[in-house]
This record gives sequence, structure tokens and C-alpha cells, in this order.
Amino acid sequence: MPFPDFLIIGAQKAGTSWLASNLSRHPDVWTPPLKEIHYFDQRAKEPPFVVSLMRLCRTGYTDEDWYPWYWRNQSKRLLRSILRRSGRKPEPGTLSWALKFLSLPPSDRWYASLFEEGGGRKTGEATPEYAILEEAEVARVHELMPDARIVFFMRNPIERLYSSALMRLRHLAEMGRETEADDRFFERFFREPEVVAETKYLRSLERWRRFYGTSRSSSGSSKTSTSTRPSAATPLLVSRVDPARALPVERRKVNAAHRETMPTPLAVHLALAYREDLQLLSARFGGYASFWLHCAEKLTSNPPDEETLPYPLWESWLWDEWKKGRGPAGPTETGKSEVQSRALAPS
Repeated sequence: MPFPDFLIIGAQKAGTSWLASNLSRHPDVWTPPLKEIHYFDQRAKEPPFVVSLMRLCRTGYTDEDWYPWYWRNQSKRLLRSILRRSGRKPEPGTLSWALKFLSLPPSDRWYASLFEEGGGRKTGEATPEYAILEEAEVARVHELMPDARIVFFMRNPIERLYSSALMRLRHLAEMGRETEADDRFFERFFREPEVVAETKYLRSLERWRRFYGTSRSSSGSSKTSTSTRPSAATPLLVSRVDPARALPVERRKVNAAHRETMPTPLAVHLALAYREDLQLLSARFGGYASFWLHCAEKLTSNPPDEETLPYPLWESWLWDEWKKGRGPAGPTETGKSEVQSRALAPS
């Protein structure tokens, strides 16, 4: 069965949409019409198919079982995109893929069949929730695709958590649940177990590397969703693919929150909560990860008086201060692109 050649496992809101979008533009790479399949974190756990369909068609939404709502919206977007791209005459391959995804019971064979359209090209998908799979679930992934390339993006935890919260607010608005966005929304959101787990980067890396080691996994630090160049990233993701054949890089952000500032109290709160994690990340990866620690140390030792900070934080005075403090050994005028190019460098 043609299981995918690579998996982009996260982290959520760390540039996975941008990377998946650019990889899909390479003529030697095939990715599904939907970015996130959610097989190993959701569909593989489903009960018998009829019960599964009843769950997916349920109109309600709970924080404990968000996937049915996501699946319905994902399905609507898929069908709309098919009609839009095809001028009301769907392409047979894409339409058959959609029917397979929407109507067949999930199984390992079903999952593998979703990549049959690759036709000899390198294939893969991006589901950020795979980063927080339990060890037994990662073992299952490895059993099915031991040679897959595993890719994990990291982003400043302070920014990632805020971006993730903004995404949740958008979802609440789509569901007509704006009243839940009260004064304590951020406090509750940042404490959710899944949200915390998605920010424990080292825990995710260690769990996946127990099975894939370092030769089959790539990790890096992402500033924004434009943190890498596909011409550099693609060979690391999919071997024997010519980066020169790629289309021009899509520089725009993908699936990004359109905010230019972040409330200072939130930034300080997150800096305090994740300072220990940031110390470990800085020691482990250095480079741009040390900027994350610099942000936390400055925000906690001397909180700014301003009500808001520039967002993302590398557009604030914190970046200039950090770059200056690194001296001759630090980034030069081209330092930002040098830091960005680390995003898929093997650790």
C-alpha cells in the first residue's frame, strides 16, 4: 500500500500550512486536496462506520470532541474548491478522492488509498495534531511507514499560543458562540491540556525520535509561515526531488491571523509560564530559539508599560535588541534569512 513519504506533524500555527502549500506546488510532489487528514489522531480511533457517520454528522460541538465540526467544515471547503477550480465540472481524480475521503470507512487501507493519486511522485500530508500522539500511536505510524520523513516546525511559544487562541476565537465566531469569548477566555484556553501539549516541543520530538531517530526526522524553528524556502526544504523532506523544478516560492502567509499587536499582559503571562521550556529549547537548538528565551527574560524581568506589543515579536524592539546583543558572531544584515533557513535543518 502506498503510504505517504513524509508527514508534517506540527506544531500547530508554526507554518505548516505555508510549507504544505509550497510543497504542493512542486511538480514531483503530490499532496491531498485537503491539508489535514487527521487519520492517526481521529479517524483511526472511530467506532464502526455507521456509528462513526452519526458522530460526524452531529451538529453539536464540544471542546472534548471538536472533530465532527471540523470534518463538516473541511468537507464543505473541499467540495467548494472542487467546483471553483473546475468551473462546475469537477476533475475526475479530485472528485473520486473526495468521494473516497467522505464516504468510505476509515482504515489503514483507506488511508493509504488517499495517496494513490500521487502516481509515482513523493506524497505526504500535514496534520499538526500528530505531534501530540501518544507513544503507542507513534509506534503504529512507524509500523505502517517506517521510512517516512517526519517534519516538525517550532515557533516562539508565546506567539504560537496567541495565534492558536485567535484561531479558536474565529471558530467560535463561525459557530455563533461569541459569548464564550469573555474576559477569561485566554486564561481558560491556555490551560487546556491539548493546547499545553502542543507547545511542549521537546516532549513531541523525543517521542517521535524514539521511533524515527534523527536521520528520518527534521526539526527547526519558524519565525512565521514564510520561514523557509521550498528550494532548501524540499530535498530534506522528499529525497531525490529536484528543487530547481519547484515553482516560485509563495511568500504570503497561509492560514494566518491578521493581527499586528499582542496584549502585553498576555505576552508576560505566557513568558512566565513557558520560561523553563524556553531555557531548554535555547540550550538545545540555540540560534533563533535563543531569541525566544530573550523575549521571555525581558518580558518577565521588566514588563513593558505599553498595553500592546508588535506581533509577531520579531517585529518589535526585542528582535533588534537581541540581534545587537549577539555581537559579531550573531546574525549580520542577512541574519533574518539565515535564521529562517534553519527551519528544516536536521538537528
